[in-house]
Amino acid sequence: MEKKTLVLDASVIVKWFCDEEYTDIALRIRDKFFEGDLNVVVPELMFYEVLNAVRYNEVFSKKDKRDIIDDLFSVDFDVVIPDREILSEAMKLALKTDTPVYDNVYLAVSRSAKCSFITADERYVDKIKANDVVFLGDWG
Repeated sequence: MEKKTLVLDASVIVKWFCDEEYTDIALRIRDKFFEGDLNVVVPELMFYEVLNAVRYNEVFSKKDKRDIIDDLFSVDFDVVIPDREILSEAMKLALKTDTPVYDNVYLAVSRSAKCSFITADERYVDKIKANDVVFLGDWG
């Protein structure tokens, strides 16, 4: 049986490091990934977004913030460097739905990989209205 593949955005992955709403679901996804039951694809952008979110979160000490860099690079993500096709799709989606290009990079990557995209950004899910975008709270 082929492993399920998911694209996770920064709003999901940051929950691996702090206790927020839906952290339990994010951790279940992480555990399935670490156990080898899932593949996780992320655009390179994810690293910047997670670190930026962590940088402004006062829950983390300076040491924690630096350690998260090592933690992220110890994970065997399938990292996609967006190409012209992915960025064109992200721009098309952004213009159609009045949403940020960088949010749509994740969706474009998921469509290129032919898999679902999981996000904890409920406003984005409401605006994008796409069947292949799953709100983290609804996953499972």
